[in-house]
Amino acid sequence: MCIMSDNSKNNTLVKYLKVSLFLVVLFVGSKANAQSHLTANQVIEKIRKNVTIPWMQETRDVIIYGKGETEVKGIAVTFMSTLAVLQKAKEAGCNFVITHEPTFYSHYDDLKIHNGDPVQEAKIKFIEENNMVIFRFHDHQHRTFPDQIYEGVVEKMGWKQYWKVGSKSFEMPETTLGKFVADLQKHSGGKTIRIVGDPKMKVKKVGLALGAAGTDTHFKVLKETNCDVLIVGESNEWETAPYFQDAQTLGQNKALVVMGHADSEEAGMVYFKSWLQKFYPNTKIEFIEAGNPFWAGK
Repeated sequence: MCIMSDNSKNNTLVKYLKVSLFLVVLFVGSKANAQSHLTANQVIEKIRKNVTIPWMQETRDVIIYGKGETEVKGIAVTFMSTLAVLQKAKEAGCNFVITHEPTFYSHYDDLKIHNGDPVQEAKIKFIEENNMVIFRFHDHQHRTFPDQIYEGVVEKMGWKQYWKVGSKSFEMPETTLGKFVADLQKHSGGKTIRIVGDPKMKVKKVGLALGAAGTDTHFKVLKETNCDVLIVGESNEWETAPYFQDAQTLGQNKALVVMGHADSEEAGMVYFKSWLQKFYPNTKIEFIEAGNPFWAGK
């Protein structure tokens, strides 16, 4: 019979406790690591909880393609999720794309409209092959306070000192329309800005209606701000523009500047990237420029 000494018993007990502790730490660590996997749904829920308005029942802010439970490797934010943007997102190691504007060529990303079209099918194939999730963030982004798109654009333009946050009105140092547009082009990088108005006219009060706000909003902002120059993203050429032509014929000091949709809003997604990064400081979040697709002929 072999009788263990007290020292042997103690050594065995210590070894047992060490092994047990190691297994517990390993189990807890593995469980914590599993729980740390971030999904697209979790990011969307974080956004939902941190906008300043209740989430709407009917909204375009939904997953456009992909599965919400997909693990997020990296997040790409962009103004427009073109195929080129998706390819750059993949190269950057991002499989979750948050886009401000549609992915599939219609206001509500209705896949049925272009069902079977080779361009749409190729885009879908790329998304599926790379296990991507596309989420649109538009309606709540404009309605939260402050409007994230306006916030980003105003910041890029350096207009904060002239702006009352939440309004669409700016009181600028007086200048000519020509100089104002030149400065606008310099700061925005706009390639296809179009203007209705005399370059020599004096301007001071500016109204802003970014993106495709629509004619009703154009006239609402014009009325509320009583501006000298109204900046818009897109405009129906047979509605807003002829109003400004007639105002000028009547001798009124009114000018219209059409920036183009992308050039008027894209900076807002740079702001959004910084906003989202605060919640996920250790997650890769990349801003990917979609850019203005147009070029001006000569």
